[in-house]
Amino acid sequence: MTDSFASGTSAARSMEQAAVLALGRLDGAMAYCPPAALRIFAGRVLRDTLVGALRQEGHAFTDSRFQAWFAGLATLTDTLRRDVIQPRALCEAVMIELTHASWAPLADLAKLMEAALLAPRDLEAGDTRADAHDLIADARALLSALPSGDGSPLHAIDLLHDAVAKSPRFAPTERSSTPFSVGARRLTMERASRPSPRWAIEIVLGETLYAKGTLRSALPLVGLIRIDTLQDENDEGIGYARATRLRDLATTMAEHLDQAIKLARRLDRLPAGRRSTSRAPLVFELLAGFGAMRSTQIEHMISATRLGVSGMIRALDAMGLIERSTIAGAHLFAAGSPPPIDALPVQEESLAFSGEALDEYEASLAELDRLLGRAT
Repeated sequence: MTDSFASGTSAARSMEQAAVLALGRLDGAMAYCPPAALRIFAGRVLRDTLVGALRQEGHAFTDSRFQAWFAGLATLTDTLRRDVIQPRALCEAVMIELTHASWAPLADLAKLMEAALLAPRDLEAGDTRADAHDLIADARALLSALPSGDGSPLHAIDLLHDAVAKSPRFAPTERSSTPFSVGARRLTMERASRPSPRWAIEIVLGETLYAKGTLRSALPLVGLIRIDTLQDENDEGIGYARATRLRDLATTMAEHLDQAIKLARRLDRLPAGRRSTSRAPLVFELLAGFGAMRSTQIEHMISATRLGVSGMIRALDAMGLIERSTIAGAHLFAAGSPPPIDALPVQEESLAFSGEALDEYEASLAELDRLLGRAT
């Protein structure tokens, strides 16, 4: 029994170290990432945040269905649940919250994307919109009441899970049954448990960890809270499971950032004059980050005429930078997939770092060592 416990504890500590390292790599990559790639990455973060929040709320859909719904070309689902926050109201609330993000690329993009939301209006949207804003306010209150902790991201996540488990607002609800009669027959109606709206906590959690110095970038962390680890806090496997989720989330974000860097390099194919004077690069960044959109959405976002957007799309299309699809008679434009990394030109001068950049890198390594020391 002792050997088994020791083995479990060792595995948990190893995973905690892996999670902290994954966060460190993400922070380091963001610190030296080109601005265009960061803007593309912000688009992917925003889309994943909206999709994750919608699915947590109980809406089931594919990624392509989400893009069509956001563009106003389809409903999000074929069967709409009325006992949860409606999809447009939820997205509006999340984007309004993220316009106040301390990470500028995300805040700037959220403001633009508010104008691009052409999704159908929700039924009874007024009530559910207020519910979404109330949830976010309650999430912020829960986070502000957490103990300060020791600065370790894993310790902060443990404190968060404990708080969620005790929260009547965010803890998962039990399935319920209601007896009723039909003539002489006694029947029971089962009611599904309402999903835990932990998305409200996860979209503001990054801000809290950033303010406490635990994270260097305030990113939404939708998907971080594991409902299956809210109970049995003495189980040695819980720490391992929570650390695994943090590691996987940081690793996935790092992969998306790497993809954003590859996509941003495709802008080098634009003529120098067009890169500096045209808004075509901005259009490409929006499509590469958030995903497929209609020209009408782009017009709203960048305050351009239909003729102007059409010209930008033609220019990008002529250089093979975008792809198009047709849904409900409307065109959706998306960034084309980047070529393999080996096919990209390497600029030797870009590999040299300034003395200031090297000093920042050394400071990042020192901070990573400090966090690793606390995780062990």
